[in-house]
Amino acid sequence: MHDAAAAAARWVRGRDVAVTYGAVVAVAAVLLQVAPDAVAQEVVLRSSTNLVNLRQHLPFALVVSAFLVPTPAQVLLVVPLVWALGAVQRRLGRGAVVLTAALGHVGATLVVSTMLLAGITHGRVALSVATAPDVGVSYVLVAALGLLTVWAPQGRRRPLVLAGSAVLGTVLAVDRAFTDLGHLAAWLLGLALASFVGRAARAARETPAA
Repeated sequence: MHDAAAAAARWVRGRDVAVTYGAVVAVAAVLLQVAPDAVAQEVVLRSSTNLVNLRQHLPFALVVSAFLVPTPAQVLLVVPLVWALGAVQRRLGRGAVVLTAALGHVGATLVVSTMLLAGITHGRVALSVATAPDVGVSYVLVAALGLLTVWAPQGRRRPLVLAGSAVLGTVLAVDRAFTDLGHLAAWLLGLALASFVGRAARAARETPAA
């Protein structure tokens, strides 16, 4: 029992930022479930990264929306989220987890909001979308998965990138939902991070030791 507890403690220490993020998301989900429906809906709506909230209180919406999940079923995303961000932390450190989460969530949100604003302006998107609820951790998860492709075995990396891009692109083409656009954007941002990390690692290997 003592050995198992020690092993668990070591596992958490190596992934403390990822575990903390997942724990906060899980606790927030429980609080939303036990709160009165009207209160929970108001919290989700005010924290959403829709166009109205982004205009009125941008920092609050961008930060808080990354810690809320809209349905109890989406709490299950915490498991792959902690795994993916934990893998990033083990390889690159705490700062990389924060950067990946911020780039995935904020970057994808800004891509989606820009496209929605353009669509509303030109009459191709309903005005009601400007106040639609939109919270969750999926952009962070998808960005982390994109980054993790840099450590895939050489022969599997390209197929993984192509398969992920094809799946997300197909979902977007079929469903045409703004969150699907966000997932594709988060994936591409994660791949951009992977490319940067890969180039940095190659440069470090090629630099002669002093």
